[in-house]
Formats: sequence, C-alpha cells, structure tokens
Amino acid sequence: MTDVGFALEAKSDQLNAVDIVGTEPVIRIRDVEVKKGDQPVSIYFDGDNGRPWKPSKGMLRILAGAWGRDSGEWVGKSVRLYFEPSVKYAGEEVGGIRIKSLSDIPKDGMKFVVTINSKKREPYHVDHLEPQTDEYPADKFESALPKMQEAMENGKMTLQQVIAQCQKTGQLSDDQLKRLEAAAPVEIDDESHPVAGASEDENTTDDSEEM
Repeated sequence: MTDVGFALEAKSDQLNAVDIVGTEPVIRIRDVEVKKGDQPVSIYFDGDNGRPWKPSKGMLRILAGAWGRDSGEWVGKSVRLYFEPSVKYAGEEVGGIRIKSLSDIPKDGMKFVVTINSKKREPYHVDHLEPQTDEYPADKFESALPKMQEAMENGKMTLQQVIAQCQKTGQLSDDQLKRLEAAAPVEIDDESHPVAGASEDENTTDDSEEM
C-alpha cells in the first residue's frame, strides 16, 4: 500500500496574481528567503498562509532600488500590491503582481524605468505608502468571520482578497490573521491551466526587465 499524500499536496506554493484580483492588499514583510533558481527570492508576510510572494526580476529591482540590496533591511516594511492584467507569460496576457506603493520611501514616491521587452521600456512610479495604524475592531471581526469563511470556502474570495477588504477598515491583529488562515481552504491549482495563476510579470521572450 502506497501513501498518496504527496500527490494531494497543493501545487501552488506562492502568492498568485489571481489571489489579488479586484483588490490591492498591503503586505508587511516578516522574512525574506534568497536561494538559487528561477524565482530566487521568496518574501514572507503577515497572513501569507505559507505562500510567499515571489517577485519578478523587475519588481525585485524596484525593491532593491527603494530599500537597498540587503533583504534583511526589508523586514518590517510594507508593500501595496495590485493585479496588472497586461502582464504577459509565454506571449499571452495572463496578468501578474506588481508594486503600487512602498513604505519607507520619500513622500512624493519614487520613479523607475521598467523594461517590458527588448523594444519597450516604460516609466514606473511607485507611491509612498503610509502603513495602516487603526486596528480592525474585534467585535466587527467576530461578527464578520463566518461570512468571510463562507466566501473563501465557496470560492468567491481568496484569503488575500478577504484580508485586503478588512484593511479598508483597519489593520488585522496577528490572532485575527491566524484565524483567517485557519479558515481558508487549501489552495490547489488546476494543472490543466498552468499559467492561470502565474505570478511572473515578465514576458518569457525577454526576461530582462530592469530599472
């Protein structure tokens, strides 16, 4: 008898673009892991549920340009992400994760230049992010939790979409984030659509995206 547990593991081990469609979540970085490979940097954040954000080369260059190349200095800082539908993967527009604003940068933001492909470069402005200081009300969370859990179980909202909606009211506590993570269903990608949840923002015909 052979254990099929390995075959049941969720394929998605990272934050995907489809997880944040329709929202602009703010993530607070708690750890950064760097290793060799196609996606060398994994950014862990509060409420990631074990699925880190793995930025593209272009977004990594923006982070390094804003905060420095020492990833240890990124911990504790915040990023507002958004879904960009025009991002291409294997020549097809599938959407990707991009940076909208950053904490710990000048109040008027910062300007970058991003290479889209070998013939196209675009200016890229990153806004200053003022981290949320108001706390999400405990009584409101208790009353809303069943509905939020139902929305995630029914596939109407992802964990990150729920968190982003809550952030419009206030910052979730560590305990509230853990309870939402526990309520979220296991994410399993449909292998018949491998690029549907891709988080790369680079056209695979030219992955030289740079500042």
